[in-house]
Amino acid sequence: MNKKQPNNLKFPKSHKGGRLNPGIKLDKLNQGNYGLVANEPGIILSAHILSVELAIKRVIKKEGVVYLRVFPHTPVTKKPSEVRMGKGKGSVNHYVAKVQKGSIIMEIKTNVFTKALTALAVGKSKLPLSTSIIQRSPVVSIA
Repeated sequence: MNKKQPNNLKFPKSHKGGRLNPGIKLDKLNQGNYGLVANEPGIILSAHILSVELAIKRVIKKEGVVYLRVFPHTPVTKKPSEVRMGKGKGSVNHYVAKVQKGSIIMEIKTNVFTKALTALAVGKSKLPLSTSIIQRSPVVSIA
């Protein structure tokens, strides 16, 4: 199974970093009608993103499109077990996406309301953070 990871990075290893940048916020639906929003800040592994995408695609089949709004850019390093202290930083083990509260993780564009809700409920259970489902508000024209 393919892992979601960047093709090439300028610096392959990075620091852990502090708090997330509050200036970058993905809080509005761009392409889809329904979305999955993070209720708390945290990190999502590339394996989580892949499993959520696969689970949602299984439910909606060909009646909709899934859009990913987060990508795991941040590498996480790990040293092998039973290795002595020192001797530099470990090799890259996996990649994560840092998500802040209120940012949209996934979007679905479909016309079938019930399938969208069941698909997002299945995807919600695969994620390590608490999430909620949002819907695009309909445009009301005043004539």
